[in-house]
Amino acid sequence: MKHVHADKAVLSDIAAVVAGHPFRGKIEPIEGAETAVVQMRDTSPSGVDWTSCVRTEVAGRREPDWLRPGDILFPARGNVSLAVLIDESIDSLQAVAAPHFFLLRVSHSDVLPAYLAWWLNQEPAQRHLEQQAQSSTLVRNIARPVLEATPVVLPPLPRQEQIIGLTSAMQREEELLHRLRQTNQQIMTGLARDLLAG
Repeated sequence: MKHVHADKAVLSDIAAVVAGHPFRGKIEPIEGAETAVVQMRDTSPSGVDWTSCVRTEVAGRREPDWLRPGDILFPARGNVSLAVLIDESIDSLQAVAAPHFFLLRVSHSDVLPAYLAWWLNQEPAQRHLEQQAQSSTLVRNIARPVLEATPVVLPPLPRQEQIIGLTSAMQREEELLHRLRQTNQQIMTGLARDLLAG
């Protein structure tokens, strides 16, 4: 990649894209099992809720793609396709992605996984996916070649770090505001109850 101010690439230039773990049929919880399976409902823009993941056994001849920090999960189906970064909170947990995710692994030293996850959730990348997705009336499907062809703009690393810093500051602010609104609501409820109790 040439080093101009911000390089342009497509996703497949900078990351490997593989399908999630090929479970057949429903993912059944197994008592005492070690492996966590990340499904859509376990993810949010702020990451994966490991406590809500189903624990099961993973069978199969080949070693699964165990999730590790820096991996990015991207839903292949659904009306909202937002990238989710696997961060350090995975710790030493043994986990795999459900089949309806693509697993993205950055293969380029000039790309921060957190930046790539951020970029995929921004309007230019989302517009590309929106236009190329095979939409049935019910749900849209993103094919692997479409995801791999997503345009990515790559500023230099220090700029990527700045963007990530800004994003996490904004996320923290959102969470604080959310908590503040909840507290305010509780105060109002308490006030109303006091009046009622007179």
